[in-house]
Amino acid sequence: MVNIDSLLAPITDGSPSGVYLKLDRSAYRALRNSYNAAQSSFRQLVETPDASSDQALLESNDDNWAQLRTATYHALTQSSKDLELLGWYITSQLFTDAPYRNLADATQVLLSTVEQFWDSLNPFLPEDKLKSAEESGIARERAEFRMKPLLQLVGETHDTTALYMPLQLISLIDDITFGDYLRAERNGSLGEIKTKAQNLFNADTQDTLMDLAQTYQNLDAIEQAIAQQCQPVNATPVSFKFIKENIAELINAIRYLTEDKFSKWPLDDQFRLIAEEAQAPPVESNSPETTYQATENAEVAPTSSEPEAEQITTTPLLDSIPANETHQPAAPTTMNIAGHIQNRDHAFHELRKLADYFKQTEPHSPVPFLLERAIRWGYLSLPELLQEMTGGNSQVLSHINQLTGMDNLEQTILKTIPEPQSVPEPIPTASAPEVQNTSNEESQSATSIEPTTSEQSDTPNTTNQPEVKTTQSSSGITDFEW
Repeated sequence: MVNIDSLLAPITDGSPSGVYLKLDRSAYRALRNSYNAAQSSFRQLVETPDASSDQALLESNDDNWAQLRTATYHALTQSSKDLELLGWYITSQLFTDAPYRNLADATQVLLSTVEQFWDSLNPFLPEDKLKSAEESGIARERAEFRMKPLLQLVGETHDTTALYMPLQLISLIDDITFGDYLRAERNGSLGEIKTKAQNLFNADTQDTLMDLAQTYQNLDAIEQAIAQQCQPVNATPVSFKFIKENIAELINAIRYLTEDKFSKWPLDDQFRLIAEEAQAPPVESNSPETTYQATENAEVAPTSSEPEAEQITTTPLLDSIPANETHQPAAPTTMNIAGHIQNRDHAFHELRKLADYFKQTEPHSPVPFLLERAIRWGYLSLPELLQEMTGGNSQVLSHINQLTGMDNLEQTILKTIPEPQSVPEPIPTASAPEVQNTSNEESQSATSIEPTTSEQSDTPNTTNQPEVKTTQSSSGITDFEW
């Protein structure tokens, strides 16, 4: 159990965050040794085959984390409000009888600590360690120094957070762990573990889901609170991206394995609890999404002469339904995507919808990330794209430019092509029957034209020649635009 009130009480009225314990080497060394012992026993547990049956190893690990939890709690309530110690305390909650509930409470303590004690929060950079003499520079240095220990907790990659490995070993749905889920996913046996999970589903699973959702919201709020403190002093805030991903993976695993057991999935796509009255918001007739959907629906039905459009079946996370309808689990809907793309931006928006769908339904699949990469590459210029694809290798870029001709974009001056002499075809004379059917006056007129026509055919510089020259120049190679 996490005693939130005690952890948020000021150390003293005059010094709410207490002292910076790292300046007291003996006190800090004792805490650090306790943390190292807990980490060491857990590493041994992970690296030992069949460790789950080694009772002595399990008890030793639990004891080490319990000692760390007690020591950090005492320090946080009696000596120092310190983000490094609080990070260790949060990690230790995963080795308790109620890991998910305690993790949610402990992250709530971190959020409230940042909000209430930021200006004096430890670690606090001492005066003799400051490099800047200006107030703005000092504030930035202290903010960045204060945040640095949080990297142990939040990690710099997906698998370096303090929660990554412990979350794989503790029970998620009865005796099914997240590690079991990952192994089943790799082995292609998710169907078996899904059947088992649904048979084991109970109220505890719902509680676990709610605790994880609360933890995710706490982490998101902490990230925003720290960013707000960093902005005025131009400090770079620490990212909670990877630790939030760790929590999101567990939530998505529970959803995949047991969603059928919920009357309605209780979380939205940001893992916020959907209130009963907010589950069916009225649809505004003039909203852009509604207008677009109505237009799309009107265009979906193909005529009898059109080929049948390609169909993609998707399951929306949150369907907008009228308030007076009964809330039923979302049924798969068919989205027609053929022939309705308006422009390239519209096409990229459709790709984003597909990426979001796969991110929710297959959280460990590379598909959503590849789709996001395709979207990002689609908005890069060719030089930027080549720069990224080659990793900035100048030799490779030069070779590509040379092969494609992009290293020299100037047009080569072509030699002048001599214009050919063209002779127009002679105009045919009137046929004999037509002459016989005309009057004498028309016959004389036709006869008077013949010499002129014959004379034009024998003369090179005629009025027809410019027309031939115009036709020739319009199809010349110099008119081709590279």
